[in-house]
Amino acid sequence: MVEKVSANRYGWVMERRNREYLPTVLGVFALVAVYAVVNDQFIAAIAPTHFTVYHPHYFPFDQAWAQALCFAFVATTGPGLVWGMLLYWAGRFGRAPVIGRRVLVLGAGMVILMTTAAAWGEGWKVAHTGITPYPKFFYPVEDDGLNVTQTVQLTNYLIGAAGAFVWLFLVWAWRIWHSPPAEPAK
Repeated sequence: MVEKVSANRYGWVMERRNREYLPTVLGVFALVAVYAVVNDQFIAAIAPTHFTVYHPHYFPFDQAWAQALCFAFVATTGPGLVWGMLLYWAGRFGRAPVIGRRVLVLGAGMVILMTTAAAWGEGWKVAHTGITPYPKFFYPVEDDGLNVTQTVQLTNYLIGAAGAFVWLFLVWAWRIWHSPPAEPAK
């Protein structure tokens, strides 16, 4: 779980060719991308107009599932890679004990599972009560299926971003808490 890494004379690790970098970053990205693709396929099945009418047509497809696939991958590339890089940095740099990639990636997976539960729980509530949790301007038309899918997407964005920041903070805080005391200046 925690690895020892030597620090340079400035007290922080300078790892340019670390073998943990790509597996960490790509592992987090893969989790985010797979979740987004599966989530958007469910959304396309519930309300195909979510992608065919209410999203711009950047891709040369008319089918909702194909639009959903493309949007999911494109929309998660930046956030997934950035989150992976930030987790790698928070888990490795500094004088504190290093947190391994498995812990970082599994924690990211837990954030995604919690996001899934929250998003689809809100979607289920909208489907059964008809009451949307967000202001009306987030919903382009009064359509039951579209209200569910829009609620799921908005909750994904809110809970996913909050969860990502919380996990990043927990990694950083754990390392700060377990860092060795600073050596006095000579």
